[in-house]
Amino acid sequence: MRAAGATVSTGLALLLCVAAQAQPPATVTFHFDDPRMQPAKYTITLHEDGTGHFHAEGGSTSPDDTAALPSEGQDRPIQATAGTVEHIFTVARAKKFFNMACENGDAHVSFTGKKELGYQGTDGHGGCFYNYSKDPKIEWLTTEMQGIAATLEEGRRLEIEHEHGRLSLDAELETLENMAQNGQALELGNIAQTLLAIVKDDAVMQRAQKRARHLLAIIDAGGVVTK
Repeated sequence: MRAAGATVSTGLALLLCVAAQAQPPATVTFHFDDPRMQPAKYTITLHEDGTGHFHAEGGSTSPDDTAALPSEGQDRPIQATAGTVEHIFTVARAKKFFNMACENGDAHVSFTGKKELGYQGTDGHGGCFYNYSKDPKIEWLTTEMQGIAATLEEGRRLEIEHEHGRLSLDAELETLENMAQNGQALELGNIAQTLLAIVKDDAVMQRAQKRARHLLAIIDAGGVVTK
């Protein structure tokens, strides 16, 4: 027969476990706004379990640029790899949940877009606005978020070209390969289905299919870029 104390302890442990599971995961958000860019305005919401969301607003396209693709919005779930998530949340906590001056205050720095980082969790919350930060951790985090957004934008462009202009795919895929090589496009797994559809389409040029397979190999290698 079990002692009453043991029963109470077990019950308390179960309640604590259930309560912990009911807690929403901590969240880091990144807002970006620059009318010169495409997308011009977007938000990345990333939870500590790796799930997240990407929302980008559609914008106007210059009438002088006849080759420009339509600037359509995006609203889609995303998934970040474990290593990226761990690093992002380590930075967020090291920087006091962004309760700090992220802006470097240098008036001579050119405009690179309005940015906002935010953190929300049971351990704290905060946020900061900036154009440019000298802090290496904030700079890394900014590059990471912009790299995720760049991948999703390239994925959108590939989907449009695959449906309406297959002859443009090779050049677009080459651009994406170069971006991945330079660390400008990150978390490629979020557009894996788009790349796979290109590989499986026999109407696509073999060279474009080869580039798409190379990008899928990068995803399989955990983001390690090989030539």
